Amino acid sequence: MEENSGNDAEVSKQEEPSTEQPTAPLDEGPTSEALPGIQSEQNFSTKSKDTSAADVSGKPTRLSCSEKLSELHDEPHGSIVDSSLRPEIASALAKLNMRTITGMLLRHWIVEAEKETLVFYDDDDQRTSFTCAQMRQKVECCSSLLRCSGVRRGDVVCNTLDVSPEREVVNFAVIFCGAVLMDGLCIRDEGQRFWAPLIKANVKHLIVDPNDDSSVAWKMVADDVKNSYADIERATLKEMPGLEKIFRFRMQHLMKGDEAQKEKSCFELIDIHGSSFVEIVSSCDPAVVFIRRTFTEGMYKMVLRSHVSTIYLSQRSQEMLHLNSDDIIYCDWPISWMDGLTLTYVTAGFTMVKSTLHNCPAQRVVRETWNVIEQEMCTAASLEPPMIVMLASHCEDLPEDHLILRLITTSGYVKPSVMDAIGSVCYSVINCYCVVEAGLVSRLVVTEETKIRFSYGCVGELTDPMRTKLDIMGARAVKPSKIGEIVLRGKLVCKEYYNDPALTKASFTSDGFLKTGDLGFYDSQGNSPFHEMLFVLGRKSQAIIRGETAIFPREIEEKVNQCPGIWKVSIVSIRDEKGIVQMCACVIPRSQDSITIERVKEFCRYMLGGTADEDDNPHMPTYVFFFTDFPMLGKEVDKHTLAHTTAAVVSGSDQVDITL
Repeated sequence: MEENSGNDAEVSKQEEPSTEQPTAPLDEGPTSEALPGIQSEQNFSTKSKDTSAADVSGKPTRLSCSEKLSELHDEPHGSIVDSSLRPEIASALAKLNMRTITGMLLRHWIVEAEKETLVFYDDDDQRTSFTCAQMRQKVECCSSLLRCSGVRRGDVVCNTLDVSPEREVVNFAVIFCGAVLMDGLCIRDEGQRFWAPLIKANVKHLIVDPNDDSSVAWKMVADDVKNSYADIERATLKEMPGLEKIFRFRMQHLMKGDEAQKEKSCFELIDIHGSSFVEIVSSCDPAVVFIRRTFTEGMYKMVLRSHVSTIYLSQRSQEMLHLNSDDIIYCDWPISWMDGLTLTYVTAGFTMVKSTLHNCPAQRVVRETWNVIEQEMCTAASLEPPMIVMLASHCEDLPEDHLILRLITTSGYVKPSVMDAIGSVCYSVINCYCVVEAGLVSRLVVTEETKIRFSYGCVGELTDPMRTKLDIMGARAVKPSKIGEIVLRGKLVCKEYYNDPALTKASFTSDGFLKTGDLGFYDSQGNSPFHEMLFVLGRKSQAIIRGETAIFPREIEEKVNQCPGIWKVSIVSIRDEKGIVQMCACVIPRSQDSITIERVKEFCRYMLGGTADEDDNPHMPTYVFFFTDFPMLGKEVDKHTLAHTTAAVVSGSDQVDITL
């Protein structure tokens, strides 16, 4: 869609930091002497004051974080406000650089030292918690361990640990030692597809858990290091010669039986090391590589963010979601698609509640999730839309409703059925529109009063500092926009993809607008409560354009899949001999005798409209094919191969390698 089509979004010219990296630092943080418990790189010592700890060559002089923290802060939790800060604490905070992630986190952890900041439940329902003081101590010690093990300032460190306290500690420790954090948990491909984003990001260090059976990263490196018993060792992978170190950080909740006796967990390694270290960084130093896999395009998009850019993204999310340090948030789903870092925690400093329920039946997942939310008295929960639907469907089996709870989710699969949770499960549902290139773009708060009028795809207004071209042109109130691709521009929107000039060129317009790849429009109903709000329909790459109608296969698949006798459905598009786009319903029946093609067509007419004589409805599939299996690409159906196969059948080609 062209830029002037009227549905493009851009960021207003509000004064905010640029994400570009200058050649010289704009500002510097305090010196190492300014803040208790912090060392600069120049203060390394070859000996540790703790002679009882295991000898780790070259580690810094040990500093007791708990002693330093107790000197600064011995007030009870909740009694401290800005006007009553002790002079020592106020002095320490004044020396922090609040334009860095390190400074913001230290502020939270110093001021509210005794507050629980992280709570974790494992599959056995065992509760682990950390206060701010404990979190600070773990992070600073882990930072020292990483630095002494060869992680240098500016190195990219890929953390592949699954949801756990160890994951959060290591994430922050990477930043505290001056390195750049990259989330590897979202990299689920194997082989060369696994190594491609790591090579592109020039990753120097990889963190894995050898006890995690679901870890793709461990599978990729196991053959190279399986004969070694070292927890930290030099990498010799031919697939990635630039990789220097592999860290085997074992998560405690996965260590069972003899493993717990023979091997050291991540936290045991940190405690043995004992020393503390925090790198002094500038606000414009790189901090995080945000990464997202696009399943339809089959590629990884990476965005490099500086400290100050991440701070502003966090602040905007915090303001739009109305979060503060008093909130207790169950985090099961990444807000703003910023995998690898709980983004809003950086500035809000709320209590994070996490859990892992990998190998549980669906009904238990629902109940356990709700039990955790109830036990911890969560004020908000970031959940996947299917989980919200399941909570709403089991509301009669749940304890009392939780009317102070807000549920936060993303626009991908948010349908009116999600809003059934309002009143029965929660007070409100916040539907967010997020992209990895810009963070949280918009949000819609739906309550009991407005849920009955909620429309599928509505993501609310583009609140400050987001504005649309229609606002600037003054035409938004005159006429609604047509369906088109949403494009963004602004100082919080990335200017390029990390080390990927080809993707950057393809994803930005000539005047600097980011092509989000999402199709959307503004509401045209003047009497609608969602008038002049943005609607996101889906990915442009997934849409099938028939005439002037954009059709998203997911919607058709969900309806056709309700037909009795059908196990799976996948909708693809092909062009016939006249070049006209036609839709094909690829069906896997439950058994050979369970259904016929004519019965599928009749059901489609019933669910989608159309007539027996002429199916003129653009949503109606033209062809129906039966398959015994679908070609797969990872965990997703390979629709490109599926479309090629159906096109060959329609054209009469005999080169079809999939049984129909």
